[in-house]
Amino acid sequence: MKDNYYQEKNFIKNYIVAVTTFILTLIMGIVIFFNGVSIAVQKNSKETLITNVARQSEHLNKILKLNYSYLNALAENLSKSEDLFSKNNLHTIKSLMNNTDLDRTAIINTNGDVLYDNEVVKNVAHRRYFKEVMEGKQSLSDPLESSVDQQTRVILCVPIYKDNQVVGAVGGSYNVTKLGNMLFGDLFDGKGKSFIVDQDGNLITKDKEYTKKHNIKVIDNLFDVCKQKKVKQDFKKQKSNLVLIKTNNKSLYLAYSPLKINDWMVGYVVDVHTAQESYTFIAQYETLLASFLGFIVLSLIAYLAYSNSKENKYLIQLSQIDPLTSVYNKETTQAFIEQKLKNKESAVFLILDVDAFKAVNDNYGHAVGDKVLAQLGKLFKNHFRQTDIVGRIGGDEFIILIQDENIAESRIRSLLEKVNELKIEELQGFTLSISIGIAFAPSHGTTFIELYRHADHALYQTKRSGKNNYKIYENDEN
Repeated sequence: MKDNYYQEKNFIKNYIVAVTTFILTLIMGIVIFFNGVSIAVQKNSKETLITNVARQSEHLNKILKLNYSYLNALAENLSKSEDLFSKNNLHTIKSLMNNTDLDRTAIINTNGDVLYDNEVVKNVAHRRYFKEVMEGKQSLSDPLESSVDQQTRVILCVPIYKDNQVVGAVGGSYNVTKLGNMLFGDLFDGKGKSFIVDQDGNLITKDKEYTKKHNIKVIDNLFDVCKQKKVKQDFKKQKSNLVLIKTNNKSLYLAYSPLKINDWMVGYVVDVHTAQESYTFIAQYETLLASFLGFIVLSLIAYLAYSNSKENKYLIQLSQIDPLTSVYNKETTQAFIEQKLKNKESAVFLILDVDAFKAVNDNYGHAVGDKVLAQLGKLFKNHFRQTDIVGRIGGDEFIILIQDENIAESRIRSLLEKVNELKIEELQGFTLSISIGIAFAPSHGTTFIELYRHADHALYQTKRSGKNNYKIYENDEN
């Protein structure tokens, strides 16, 4: 008794240790998994951001080059004119402005006088871009901020050649702030901010309307906010990259890529949470996964606690089944029928016997005979309802108790047909059949023995009258 006590105590102790170890291991695995997912989300969001910025930088560069090509084509056309400021040329530059993204177009003579498409005349002889274009270079001006709409514009300017001499220039202003916002408008639903800066971090594009709307402090130099040495080094090397910056209790991603014009850089800043917003479904799935795993652990503990009783029930159930036919064995069949008969309810008691079964064993072997019994057991079990009792009491003899007397005969006739139709390859076309004897409870008996005796008598009558049929017990006195 004492030994049993200590054995049980050790079993409980080992059980608790095993479950605790399993739970701790599972928790550690979940933590490692979630941490790995978090790192992957950060990596993917960073790669997506820097890739987009690099692509948009290249796109912006291509757009500026495309506008240069428009201006070069215009310059070639204007070079054929004797008077650069002629009405025909004025009409030509107006037409270019109306058919491109240029805000303003202008013709410039060698003195620096400018005729704009709106017929305003100015002089830009002191401008850097004018001096460069007079030297035969294609030029891009320093950024100019409009006092009207606070948008940043640049002047694209190309020389006009005549007899291999520069006789003037044609230029157009381009709204780079508007272009930057347009390029990045679809990225994170426009929640981030694009900008262009020079190599020293000075902002070329300043969108005052945006900064006012989002209550952002206006800065003139990016390095005043982002003081990481890595960023300055990347700007000098014209290298694409992404860094994390923290300002005003916010974590922001700053991505940048070279524009490849005037050593300018295209930048984009966005809140980290916004950048990772497309991955929020992962956090939801993580919660579901954690809940699911928690449920699994609780279920496992409950299962382990319940497994012994369940196994015992399984063993009990297994002991009730005939292993060959998968229907109830003799002892269980009799016990279940006796239990049903105690309720004094009407029932139909059947004894089924395989016709010529001895011949099957003799001619085809006992292995084939066993297969016949197994197939018949399966057929009987599927043919009758779960509330009916189907059992094998030995050899080729089966007993069935049907609960519903009204459908008994139709079920029996159908069963006879199905047995005749049953095909077993080894029998080589031999047709199986069964004979059935029937007794009714309680009119023919109220106990298993009484019903068995009367049904067996009816079975004998079936065999005598030709088999492959059924007979209902009739009292000899009647």
